[in-house]
Amino acid sequence: MKQLKLPTQKYKGMVVYCSKCRKHFSWTKKQEEKKVLEPVCGQSKGRLSSCKFKDKQSYKVKVHIPGTRKGEVSKVLQSKRYDEAIIEAVEFRAEFKRTLHGHNPNPINQKKATTRTYLFDAQIRYIDFLADIDVPHHQKKNHSKDYIKQLLKSLEYFNDCLKEYDINKRLLLIDRVDDSHVGYFHASLNARGLKSRTYNKHMGNLKIFYKWVIQNYNLKIEENPFDKVKNKPTVYKKETITGDEFKKLLVQITLENGKFERKTKRGTTKKMNYFCSYLKDALELALHTGGRREEIAILRWDMIKEIDGKPTYIEVRNLKVERITKQEGQDSIAPKIMPITSGLMKVLLRMGYQEKKGSTDFIICPDRKRTSIGAIKNRMTNGFSFFYNQLNTDRSLQFKCLRKTYLTYLDLAMKGDSKLLSSHSNDEVLQKHYINQKIVAKAVKELHIFE
Repeated sequence: MKQLKLPTQKYKGMVVYCSKCRKHFSWTKKQEEKKVLEPVCGQSKGRLSSCKFKDKQSYKVKVHIPGTRKGEVSKVLQSKRYDEAIIEAVEFRAEFKRTLHGHNPNPINQKKATTRTYLFDAQIRYIDFLADIDVPHHQKKNHSKDYIKQLLKSLEYFNDCLKEYDINKRLLLIDRVDDSHVGYFHASLNARGLKSRTYNKHMGNLKIFYKWVIQNYNLKIEENPFDKVKNKPTVYKKETITGDEFKKLLVQITLENGKFERKTKRGTTKKMNYFCSYLKDALELALHTGGRREEIAILRWDMIKEIDGKPTYIEVRNLKVERITKQEGQDSIAPKIMPITSGLMKVLLRMGYQEKKGSTDFIICPDRKRTSIGAIKNRMTNGFSFFYNQLNTDRSLQFKCLRKTYLTYLDLAMKGDSKLLSSHSNDEVLQKHYINQKIVAKAVKELHIFE
């Protein structure tokens, strides 16, 4: 088990808790003059890093109870990763505040009168904002954990960059961040060897952060210091899978072929397997619907809609567009339409459509008691890559090539109408919940994958 660590500038109230010795550690390592110090383990009385019960350690967050001197509430967090534990801590703090007040007495979007706002303080308030803490109900965004996590990573990279130049984020005024600091961040991201798309994402996240700062603080800033950064050009691979490759891939997916061994950090060998009972079905659904991983994972039998007694399309939540538009303040998003082609119908019939029609069960992996959507998504991605590499095609394809293959054939079949079903632009298929039957019927009739 890996030793849990706390950074020097940790999230407020975060500690490491050991359920074996019942001791809380507010720090795990620090530098004092030329010595590196560690806290004492409550069990062995030696260094914390030498503790034999690291599996008993967890991150824990403590929140002060307003109006008391030392009163506090706390929660042991599930994640063993510090960045993920922060998200849990933010959510716990938000829930505690909602329970305590029952309303928002001091909305975060009220502009602060002070002009002396420090970078780190603004970052903490921004993290609270992302978690909807002290945000008026009509402005709550309900950001996903993954979205918050990526924004936190960008702030962490920026703070690490400042540290490299001996700049203290706790003493740097937010309105003093200028082109020189942006330049430091640019050089730091380049030094990490990040791809263009990842570089653009982190720069974009800092731009979003400063846009929020300008909107929520009375600062003497005329422009966003990150506005001048130009995105690096990106090259998108448009590789698709062939019909022959896909057939061979399905044959390759077996329990025996899924076995592999992985070396652990302790030097031991762990036996694993990428095979799972629903992987073939998931890949076929992805190919014949063009759905993203999460869209495939949430498909249910009752999402299949009929026209004139025939299964014609699947109506699924447009998750990506929902999340983007929620960030922009919109609420109502039309669902995504997946036409049921002859190829898709064969897959659904083989999976038991006649028996399960109208059921609320998930189409793949109906028993979700021991798994999650995140685990299913990882199974799809890792499983596809693992078994495809066994085909030795001299190409390196990923799961998303199935969506590219579908959209390529959809574009050929629809002759200009593909955007109406792919949800890449405004969703014109649904006009106030009215299904454009001509468009759906055309896709059903014309679309044949690999033909």
